[in-house]
Amino acid sequence: MKIDVTDLEDSKKEVTVEIPEDVVTRKINTAYRLVGSVAKLKGFRPGKVPRDLLKTYFWNKIESEVIKDLVPEYFEKAVAEKKLQLIGQPEFAGEFHVQENAPLSFKVIVTTWPRVELPPYWGIEIEREKVEVNEEDIQAVLKDLQEQLAKYQAITDRPIREGDLVIIDYEILDQERQTLIDKKKDALIIPGAQPFLPEFSKKLIGLTKGEEREYEVDFPPDYPNNRWAGKKFSFKLVVKEIKEKVLPEIDDDFAKDWELDSLASLKEQVAEKIKKMREEEAKAKMADSLLYKLLAQTSITPPQALIEEETDDLVYDLELQLLAQGQVLDQAKENLAKVREHLRETAVRNVKVAIILHEIALREGIEVTPAEIDHQIQLLARQYNKSPEEMSKKLSKAKIERNIRERKTIDFLLEQAQLR
Repeated sequence: MKIDVTDLEDSKKEVTVEIPEDVVTRKINTAYRLVGSVAKLKGFRPGKVPRDLLKTYFWNKIESEVIKDLVPEYFEKAVAEKKLQLIGQPEFAGEFHVQENAPLSFKVIVTTWPRVELPPYWGIEIEREKVEVNEEDIQAVLKDLQEQLAKYQAITDRPIREGDLVIIDYEILDQERQTLIDKKKDALIIPGAQPFLPEFSKKLIGLTKGEEREYEVDFPPDYPNNRWAGKKFSFKLVVKEIKEKVLPEIDDDFAKDWELDSLASLKEQVAEKIKKMREEEAKAKMADSLLYKLLAQTSITPPQALIEEETDDLVYDLELQLLAQGQVLDQAKENLAKVREHLRETAVRNVKVAIILHEIALREGIEVTPAEIDHQIQLLARQYNKSPEEMSKKLSKAKIERNIRERKTIDFLLEQAQLR
């Protein structure tokens, strides 16, 4: 195999690979046998079509089999032999042409991790982040747990208060009260505690069971439903039921609802979880401080391909956040286009950090094992309630490997840091 690597701009390289003639010949012969075993041609049984006719009628299929088997294999061999550190997907240049009694050549444009000169990264001085957990922190979490076990009890002796669970039937009419826009029975609303039209939900406060009301409600311009955004409608409603929130006492019985034998055990578990969370936050802050110092002392021109890939990832993450908030993506596209440049600034910083961490990992021999990749896939599979096999198909193992290597490199830097 012959390999030629030519440096291009922006951390790109052109890799030319020539697969030896004898390898190509063996693969062509194998492809002839494979295609010939299933080829259908009038006057011949499968497996009995002469080679010259196979070439005449099925050469494209034979050529495709040869390319499919040889090109990926020899591209990987070339990358390994030249020790190329690739970023993103390769771009195969030109078309492939297989010829009998000849080698097979192909060209690939790849983006590689740039090498950079680093400042000293052992013993960087950073501020130690303190981790403390007090009784107030524990009580705040217990209050959240108490809210999760809240029950609602029907009442009839008072009007609606903020925080009650109210069951209503409603109709939405146009401003002229002529056309029915929407209606719903047994709608659940908690006045003052949910984002659905706060102006409307507050109007429920003070009403009693069985009471009927009609209000005009202005839908905000940014309301997710285009049909309603920025318009005024008439709401007709009847209060069917009022339920009052009842919170359990925070005691030993409360702890048993969380599968612990006493309140003391629950508080101990809560304190440990808060401590662990704050230790992770402290570690992240110290890592940011350390990386900020390295960035300030390192000159890097990041590859555009990596910046675009990172920007795309940030945009995708933002789209997921918008979906989680109930926004319609079609309406958000225009805003996303406007913030892309701001996200690009973040992407440039992220890429520079990635290049620094990659360089340190190379110098320090920080590797990622297949077992570590499999473990991460299993964790993600449990998180998203998927099988590891399903998750593996959806994820890029290269990105998982990169994320693990970066985490291990940050851990290495923190271990070497001088904490003040």
